[in-house]
Amino acid sequence: MNNLGEIFRARRIELKLSQKNTCENICSQPMLSSIEQGKYIPNSQILISLCKRLKIDMNSLSLHDNYQISNLNDFNNTIENLCNNHKYVELKEFLLSETTIKNINNEQQAQAYYYYLSISYIQADNDLDNFEYNLKLAMAEHKNPTKLTTLDRLIFISMSTLYAKKKDKNKSLEYLTEAFKKFEISNFEHNQIIIFYLAAYSNILLEKNIDALNWINQGIDFATKNNSHYMLANLYYLLAKTLVIEGKDTLALNSKNRAEIFTELFKEKIFEFN
Repeated sequence: MNNLGEIFRARRIELKLSQKNTCENICSQPMLSSIEQGKYIPNSQILISLCKRLKIDMNSLSLHDNYQISNLNDFNNTIENLCNNHKYVELKEFLLSETTIKNINNEQQAQAYYYYLSISYIQADNDLDNFEYNLKLAMAEHKNPTKLTTLDRLIFISMSTLYAKKKDKNKSLEYLTEAFKKFEISNFEHNQIIIFYLAAYSNILLEKNIDALNWINQGIDFATKNNSHYMLANLYYLLAKTLVIEGKDTLALNSKNRAEIFTELFKEKIFEFN
């Protein structure tokens, strides 16, 4: 199950509840039907109420798609655990170990390996040089430039962020454009929402706040359209920070409240910045 509607429907059936009983004093039956069919994502108040009515552990709704670096499940599970708990020092040590390197078996796994290694360098040490070096190694592992995977796009948008940190507007825009090349024909993956977040963050780093707001709103719309809550807390947090920069404190407070709601619901870590 990869969306809220499917989770709600399965849980409702498991509890032997009708739609009418489930939505009583919460929302209309047609609305619940639309939610279950993935045609509508509820607002935070309805979402919280439905979760309580269906006795859903909100942590179980958290979605995160990791990439394999090995044929061995233990290695992939270790990556997932370290990333989900943001243990980037341990992640870097694990990735640099000889045992880990020996168990990389193909180009796709090598690409994922270098991507994770680049993230560990920037998060653990703020090491821009090794961040860039490993992103370039990850790009080199992709042999079909005409068909981009979500991981390819994540690598490109990470390069955009790198050059935004270096205040190179042209290079940042170049990689941002690559990240969204033929994006409209891609099949939806939850990790794609990260691309919108990093596009906005790159523009904030370059002090292009209006462009950042545009990317944030596109990201929220994209998540909502695809019935996903993934990264919504971070997107609303980023929206609040950008509105504060623009002097729109009232709107910022509303966005901050939404970020806190999604954080409470899904236990999503907020990536704060100065």
